[in-house]
Amino acid sequence: MLLDPRPRPNALAASYDADYYGAGARKFVPPIEDVVDRFRDGRARLARRLVAKIRPDGVGRVLDLGCGSGQFLARLSASGLSCDGTELLEETGRRASELAGIRLHVGPLESDTYPPGSFDLISIWHVLEHLPDPDHVLGLCALWIDERGALLVAAPNIDSWQARLFGGSWFHLDPPRHLFHFNRASLKAALGKAGFRVEVIRTLSWEQNLYGILQSVLNALGFPRDEFYEVLKGKRSLFGSARYVLEAALMAAIFLPAFLLVVLEALGGRGGTLECVARKSDPLKGAR
Repeated sequence: MLLDPRPRPNALAASYDADYYGAGARKFVPPIEDVVDRFRDGRARLARRLVAKIRPDGVGRVLDLGCGSGQFLARLSASGLSCDGTELLEETGRRASELAGIRLHVGPLESDTYPPGSFDLISIWHVLEHLPDPDHVLGLCALWIDERGALLVAAPNIDSWQARLFGGSWFHLDPPRHLFHFNRASLKAALGKAGFRVEVIRTLSWEQNLYGILQSVLNALGFPRDEFYEVLKGKRSLFGSARYVLEAALMAAIFLPAFLLVVLEALGGRGGTLECVARKSDPLKGAR
């Protein structure tokens, strides 16, 4: 499913201004960033395990497409892995460029951006839905990844219970930035078209799914769309408006029901996020 009508290029670029990336050196205010760091730690441990199966000597190379702040790669670099990241614009890649141990590519991706078979692991973590041509980028991944390499992919699940429940108020629709919306079948199809087979796919993400419900409730109640998310990014002070305090109180009040919904939708295979590990099904397929 794709966003229709597609935003004009200038409108899309404006949606990724400095405000989108938070007020300080990190995207979120410190308590929230600390929680996000714990999830980054878990993803980095998974990445290291996957690379270790390919490179027992620990000398592996990782690419993170749309690396954002670079904090995921920083964890891998600290463990001795060779790390590359990409961002489309200098402004969006500024934080990652300031971190030691990360080689940052800024600009569009072409087939010759990296040599074939360069990487043991490529991560596309909540980036695929932002891309104007996901098939092209997945094809590039199939070209750049080692024959034994692993692809980590995450994207919102448009077939989740929370997406169906909240409709246009669902937080993870994120207009106009999310141009494509995937379900389990369409994500598998896109990966298969590029020459990947899915090894593992799950729909439980405590990092994404719980807040997805909490913010969606506020959106559905008529508060300005995703407003409290700006508070978490430090763009607005919690006590700068009585409305923000009310939003925080409502989130606290619905926390337990939201927690239960996260568990139930994941048990039904319809959680709010798709997270998968994929590998090349045919080393020659998907290269372009």
